[in-house]
Amino acid sequence: MKCRFAPSPTGKIHIGNARSAILNWIYCKKNHGEFILRIDDTDSIRSKVEFENSIKKDLKWLGLDWSYSFNQSNRKNIYDKKIQILKQKRRLYPCFETEEELALKKKSLLSSGKPPIYDRSSLNLSDEEVEKKIESGIQPHWRFKLDHENISWNDIIKGNVSFDAKNLSDPVLIRADGSLLYHLPSVIDDIEEKITHIIRGEDHIANTAYHIQIFRALDSSIPSFAHHPFLVDETGKGFSKRVGSLSIENFRDDGYENITLLNYFLFIGSSINIDPIKDINEIVKKFDIQSLSKSSAKFSMESLKNLNENTIKLFTYAEINHKLKDINLNFRKESFWRFIKNNISFIKEAKDWEGVITKINNAKEYDIDSNFIDIAINELPNDPFDENTWGHWTAKINSKTGLKGKDLFMPLRLILTGKSYGPELKYLMPLFNRNEILQKLGKI
Repeated sequence: MKCRFAPSPTGKIHIGNARSAILNWIYCKKNHGEFILRIDDTDSIRSKVEFENSIKKDLKWLGLDWSYSFNQSNRKNIYDKKIQILKQKRRLYPCFETEEELALKKKSLLSSGKPPIYDRSSLNLSDEEVEKKIESGIQPHWRFKLDHENISWNDIIKGNVSFDAKNLSDPVLIRADGSLLYHLPSVIDDIEEKITHIIRGEDHIANTAYHIQIFRALDSSIPSFAHHPFLVDETGKGFSKRVGSLSIENFRDDGYENITLLNYFLFIGSSINIDPIKDINEIVKKFDIQSLSKSSAKFSMESLKNLNENTIKLFTYAEINHKLKDINLNFRKESFWRFIKNNISFIKEAKDWEGVITKINNAKEYDIDSNFIDIAINELPNDPFDENTWGHWTAKINSKTGLKGKDLFMPLRLILTGKSYGPELKYLMPLFNRNEILQKLGKI
C-alpha cells in the first residue's frame, strides 16, 4: 500500500487540506503502508519555497512523517514522455479556440438549456490544418479525449460513484503556454510512484472520473479512491481556503496540542466518539476509515478548545516538563502541574499561573476584614506544607470565625491568587513555604 499527500505551495496549510494529509498518513500507518509527500508546484508564479517549507514544518509538527518527498517542478522529462504517448494514441488533441470563443459557446449552450459540454469541433481539423495554424503562430491548448462510457468506482468513503462520460467535457490538460493543469502531472506521478490509495476532498470526485480514464490511457492500474466530505462552520457554510485563522500554523501559535488536532480532525463527523487521547498510537489503533460520514461535519472551535483542555489533563508532569521549559516557566514542579492542569486550556497559560502565584497581592484591594487576616496568620500551620495543609488551616480558621463555604474560602483565594476562581487551593499550599504565605497575608 502506498498513499500520498500533494499540497500546492501557494499558501499556508489549513484545516481542509491538513485533514486530507492526516487521513492519508493514518490510513497508511494503520495498514503498514508507505506515505509520501508530493509538492504540486507546477504553478511557477504562485508557488513559493517559503510556503513549501511552512507546509513541511506544519506537517512535522502535527506528527506526520513521510518516506520521501519530491517536487513536480523537477519532473518535466517524465511528463513529456507520457504526453507523447497520449498524443500518439490520439487521446490528447490540439484545440485553437480562444477563451472568448469558448465563453460564447458555453453561453449559447446554456441559453439553449443544454449542458456546457465542449463540442469537440477541433477533432474535425485535419493534420494539415493543425500544422498550418501552429505555423501561423497560434498555440493550441490540449484536451484529453474521453471515451464515452460509464466511469465508475467503489469509493472507500462514498460507496458506488459513477459518471456518464457523455455528460463531461473533454478536460484541458495542457494550456496554450505549455503549462500543465493539475490532472496530467498528478496521474503521471501516481503511476510513477505506484500509488495504490488516494484519499482527498470530495471536490475532486469529478476529477477522479477524468483521472480514471487517463490511468487507463496510459495502461496503468487504477488506485483505490476515497473522497472525504468537507468540514463546515457551525452555520453549515464551507471554509474559505485562505482563512488565515484556520491555518495549522495559527493553531500551533494559539497553543493547541498537535495530538488534539489529529484526534479532532480524524474523528469529527465519524461514528467514533471524540475522546481525549495523548498517544498517537492509540489514535492509529482507534481509527477506522469506514466510520467517516458521507456528509459534511460541523467544525466547532469551542469543541476543539474543550478537547485540548481535556487532553492536557491526561499528561503527567514528566510528559509535560519539556513543554513548560519551552515557555520559559521558572516554577517547574510536579506540585505546580497538579495545581494548574485542570484549569488551563493551553500549556502556555501555565505562565499566567506562575505570575499569579509569585505576585504579592494587597488584601486591602479586596476589602477583606483585618481581623480575619490576623486569625489566618495566627492559625497558619508550620511548613513544609502538603495537600492536607489547606484542610487543616481552613478548619482552624473556621473554628475561630464560624465562617464556612464561600465566606471562608474566597478571602483566602483572593489573597493567595488575586483571582476569584481557579484550581483547588489544596494543590497550591505545597508550592509555598510558611514565610511566602505570610508575605501574601501582609505579615512580612
